[in-house]
Amino acid sequence: MSMALIDLTKKLVLSQISAEEFEVQFFRLWKIEGDAGLLAKDSKEISECLYVVFDLAERYTSHPDRKAYELDSESLKKEAKLALGNFKFL
Repeated sequence: MSMALIDLTKKLVLSQISAEEFEVQFFRLWKIEGDAGLLAKDSKEISECLYVVFDLAERYTSHPDRKAYELDSESLKKEAKLALGNFKFL
């Protein structure tokens, strides 16, 4: 199960890791779990939440010259917290 990705997202929301660390660790762990077939075994709630978080992580950038759809670290945390709450993981 991909609760490790949910737990990693919680660490971001709780400011235990930076947005930059989250981005690197999230995509590394996503690949590992995907290659191992673990993502396909997730419950509907976990899967849907992680697809939202994946989109957020993709839209995150530390570059100050962002496009309108891109997120800074604070927006990433805020949106990740909202996603976790919407799926009852917070």
